[in-house]
Amino acid sequence: MLKYLALAFLGSIAPAIAINIEKRLLLWAGLGGMLGVLTALLVNPSSFSFSISQIFAGAIIIGLYSELMAKIMKAPSTVFVIPGIFPLVPGITAYKTIQAFVDNEVSEAALLGIDTVAKAFSIAFGIMLVTAIFRFARRRRI
Repeated sequence: MLKYLALAFLGSIAPAIAINIEKRLLLWAGLGGMLGVLTALLVNPSSFSFSISQIFAGAIIIGLYSELMAKIMKAPSTVFVIPGIFPLVPGITAYKTIQAFVDNEVSEAALLGIDTVAKAFSIAFGIMLVTAIFRFARRRRI
């Protein structure tokens, strides 16, 4: 499990560097991705191939972490969200979808494509849900 957490940390820092995030925020951006993967692994410790529910739980934690760190570090939440979701992105599933299309296995490609889209939507919905709750809470305080 530690190997996956270390790779998630590095997998979050790399895009953070690529999108030119401030140096003082790099480690915090990496921690967000690591927390998302840790959450996904805790939802189902026996599965390292993330399911939709694992990805959704990880996205919610990344969203919460990003909103809280945005307040603490006085930076936009996207600085933490964008690098944080990279380890959860279903890249291998998307690759297998395209590979199935190339191999003319249309039914397999359709199933994999649906799984890929569902995983991508679970990331988007998890982040969106947390962001909406935080925005609603901010408006209620004013």
